[in-house]
Amino acid sequence: MAETNRTTHRKKHTGEQLIPYQWFWTNVYGERMEFGEWVKSRPFTLLYLVVVWSIIAALGFASTRNCDETWQLAFACDRAIWMIKMVTEPLNYVISWFTAPFFHNGLDHILFVTIFGFMMPVQSFEVQHGTKATAIIFFVSYIFVGVFFGTMFNIGIAYWPDISFFQFGFERNWMGGSVGFYALIGALAYMSRKPWVLLGLIACFETINLAVIGIDVHISFIHVMSATSGFITCMLLNKKDLLKAN
Repeated sequence: MAETNRTTHRKKHTGEQLIPYQWFWTNVYGERMEFGEWVKSRPFTLLYLVVVWSIIAALGFASTRNCDETWQLAFACDRAIWMIKMVTEPLNYVISWFTAPFFHNGLDHILFVTIFGFMMPVQSFEVQHGTKATAIIFFVSYIFVGVFFGTMFNIGIAYWPDISFFQFGFERNWMGGSVGFYALIGALAYMSRKPWVLLGLIACFETINLAVIGIDVHISFIHVMSATSGFITCMLLNKKDLLKAN
């Protein structure tokens, strides 16, 4: 009877919570998992972390602009998203949506993605709603960003070439896992009891990024649109019953 009562009152990290994050080593009830069960519950998260840190160990950090100094930088730059390639090399532009998430341009960049991205919202969503849905939401966000911002920047630079906002989009490349993990935050917001809480936290964080930290407005804009993409994609997956029951 005691065990039954304990099970009944266990709270899942789902829509029952305002912020459905959970510790990296726990199941949906917040209970510690055995190693084998833990690995099976988060294959996308673990594979991504192994790959990105292995790339850094083997090639070092990438660069958003200085691509000709070493072959390692050139290799990474070729796999990042360049807005101009939407027009000049459309096939390579599409391929970059699936390679850019694995390259990072600095220690702060990779730690932000690892700690505040994959060890928090990404793994939380994966263990709660499945690896397939997690991967879909993650990569759909890059397709969305690639099409939306590629179109916007290319049209902008064609008609208003002197505006710095559009010039900046072509002066550098775009890479990293933040687009994908913001999409998973948006997905968790959709599954939350009150979606506005997580969405409001994103708005507050990006406001601080702009006003206090001084991050570029392009990056904040991309993050917000990524969260929007994740929210919508999760809504569609849920309607088609493609989310794993947690």
